[in-house]
Amino acid sequence: MPLNLGNLTTGDKWTIVWLSANFYIHFGWELSLLHMFDYLQWGGWSRFNVFAQAFNSYGKYDRRYRLEPPDENGSNIDKVVLAVEVPAGIVDGALCCFWLNGILNNTWYRYPAQLTVSALHAFGTVVFWMDEFFPGYMSWFKGKGWKWTNTDGPKSFHWWWAFIGTNAVWFVVPLLYCRSALNNMRPALEALVKVSSALGPPA
Repeated sequence: MPLNLGNLTTGDKWTIVWLSANFYIHFGWELSLLHMFDYLQWGGWSRFNVFAQAFNSYGKYDRRYRLEPPDENGSNIDKVVLAVEVPAGIVDGALCCFWLNGILNNTWYRYPAQLTVSALHAFGTVVFWMDEFFPGYMSWFKGKGWKWTNTDGPKSFHWWWAFIGTNAVWFVVPLLYCRSALNNMRPALEALVKVSSALGPPA
């Protein structure tokens, strides 16, 4: 059955734009880390490689993406970043496919997929931030003062726009989609509760 894109609402169309960005991040940026984790050692990697260029540019403000020298595994990407981003590329990317299909075909799992992947996006962003915040907190707690390990901290303008700003998109927007999913599922879930209450406990 051919898709009738004319039935999509304005909100649906903007969601597809958001999902397009998700597909670039998950299937491009994140999954490329499976083989590009040592990109600084390639010896003259092409500046036209968009992902290596992105890692190198962002790594100027978040050194987890530009480890020099490489770690004990020969990686120029921090292991916590790899542990967060690569699974996200696989799991979140797959869930985004279900979400998109749910929109296009009006399936029952549209909003559960939206809620799940959006919650994972927000949680992953918090983990990503906390990997930088907690070493500073532990140093402060031990009386050694707050120390930023991979960024230059709030005194740097780049900290605000690169480390906080660009990643905040993956926290704020997903929370809005979480709220939207819950609002859309609420009538059905409340009706199910009423039916369950009317039927009483199982015999």
